[in-house]
Order: sequence, then structure tokens, then C-alpha cells
Amino acid sequence: MEALESILNQTVKADEIIIVDDGSGEETIKILKTISSPNVQIIYQENKGVSSARNRAISLAKTDYILNLDADDSFEPTFIEKAVQVLNENENIGVVGCWYKVFGNKERNNNIIKPLGGNVRNFLVKNNALGTSMFRRKCWEVISGFDENMLYGYEDWDFWISILKDNWEMYIINEVLFNYRIKNTSRDQTAEKIHDYEIKKYIFLKHKELYFNSFEGYALQLLENNSALNQKNKQLKKSFTYKIGTLMMNPLRIFNVIINRFIR
Repeated sequence: MEALESILNQTVKADEIIIVDDGSGEETIKILKTISSPNVQIIYQENKGVSSARNRAISLAKTDYILNLDADDSFEPTFIEKAVQVLNENENIGVVGCWYKVFGNKERNNNIIKPLGGNVRNFLVKNNALGTSMFRRKCWEVISGFDENMLYGYEDWDFWISILKDNWEMYIINEVLFNYRIKNTSRDQTAEKIHDYEIKKYIFLKHKELYFNSFEGYALQLLENNSALNQKNKQLKKSFTYKIGTLMMNPLRIFNVIINRFIR
């Protein structure tokens, strides 16, 4: 309901709001039945995944601009107004995103994330935008929508690559206009922990021609990321917490060596 309220309270109202219930439980269905806003349409379907749900809603929409929103996140009141203005004034812009704030995780609460957006080169190694960004409906039509084969995650990353490689640009509003909730367990976390390699391989092979044509830029980004990771590991090893942990583990290592020798 917080997600829905964040759309109903926009300074520029949405022409239509379509909610797709992708096979949720009875508790969610009860909540959906309490919604009485006149321009809200609710669609029920068996669980088919995020891409299917988004495609279903977009296929029913009659507007030129589309904005996705997951059920546990929210927008600040001026996002639609500012995003629509960007699209109206820039024919080369296909997608509009923004900076966003993280909440729901004590360690990361109020962290401000500033995605790059831009052209497709910024999306070769990682997703540089929110999945909940505004885009032109005709962009969705040209690429035949979200890839419904991507059941485990990263479908928004693939979606942006598919749009941007057709010479569209993504504009990022340099304001915090979105609130992204981090939960203890989520589909995104599962994708990163379990399916990361599998999905990235799928994206690479699907857009193989793009990656080959952008090989130098892609390779340089990978090298830069690897270097940053090495620096982060070095900083971690210098940290007080790491040193304390090492000191605590050393007696256990010695004990393990003694036990192993004794067994032999």
C-alpha cells in the first residue's frame, strides 16, 4: 500500500495504474481487494515471474510512457513530473532514472546510490540503473518486452541493454527520488548468491555481438573492477577487525596442525 500511495501522491498523476498479482497468497489478495482508486486496475495471474507480470501490464497500458514499481519500494512525489519532462524535451532519451536511498537494512539505511545511466557502454559489466525507471513504450515494443526466460533475476539489466544498444540514452535525475527496500531475503540476493554466473553468461551470450564490438571497453571495465576489488581486499586485511579475527583464528590453526600430525 505504501508503494501504491507513492504513485497516487505524485505531483503529476499517472493516467492509469495496473497492478499484476503474480500468484501471491491470500493475505496479499485480501489487501488488493481493499483498493478502490478509480484508475487502478488489478490483474490476477498464476505465478509466471517478474518479466511476465511486467509484460502483461505494459501490454494493457495505453500510455506512451511506462513506469514499473515493485510492491515493496516507493517514489518521492515529484519523480513522474520530472521524468516526463525529460522525455518530452529529449527525443534521444529512452529511459529516465534517478538517485535512490536504501532502507530496511540497519547497516545501509539512508545510503545514497548514484547510478550512471548514460549509454550502453555503462551497462556492459554491471547494471547502472534502477529496474524501476521510466521508459518509452515504443522502446519496449521494439525489443519485444522483458525477457520471460529470465526467471532468476537481472531481467531489468538485460532490458536496459536491449534498449540502449539501439542508440538510446538513459538520463539520471541527480536527486534522491526513489526508496529501495532491502529485505533479509530477496530475489535479488538469491540471484547474486546462487545464479550470478549463470545469468551473466546468459546476458553475455544473448548480446554477444555487442560485447564483441565493445571488447576493448568491456575488458578495461573488467580490469578496473578487478583492481578495485584487490584494493578493497588489501584495505580489509589492514582493518582492525580483520587483524583481531586473524589473531583469534591462529590458535585454532595451530591446534588443527597438531591434531593432524597426531592422526598421521
